[in-house]
Amino acid sequence: MMKFWKKRAEKEEEKAVRVMIELRKKSAEYEAMSTKWTTNQSERQSLRERVRDIEDALRARQQQLDTLLKALEEKNDQYDRDAHAYKTDLQEKEMQLGFLINKIREAAVHMVQLSNEAEDLSCQFPSSQQSSISEFLERVKKYSDIARKFV
Repeated sequence: MMKFWKKRAEKEEEKAVRVMIELRKKSAEYEAMSTKWTTNQSERQSLRERVRDIEDALRARQQQLDTLLKALEEKNDQYDRDAHAYKTDLQEKEMQLGFLINKIREAAVHMVQLSNEAEDLSCQFPSSQQSSISEFLERVKKYSDIARKFV
């Protein structure tokens, strides 16, 4: 009977050794899983921090872009105001220029009329005065020729 109990004790001891080996395996697996989980947690935390940093950088860039866009809109508005002012100024100058061109044309027409009248009058003066009158008429004719270009 002693043998029986001895054998049984050996079997129980073997069983206990197997269970102990199994427990050590499970413990090692648990340790590995725990280490992996801790590493994953650390990696996740690191990724969260990176995401936060990237989000902060994006917010800063967005704010910078908003500031630049606002400045660009202000410059564009100023450009529009300047362009409108230049256009208005140009229109005024064109009107003034048109007015002056009309005045020059009127003066040119008047000059041509005066030239024609001066020629008619030159025929009425005696030949002794013709020389000074003819110089005068030459000048009038010269100006008249210039004036005809504007008529």
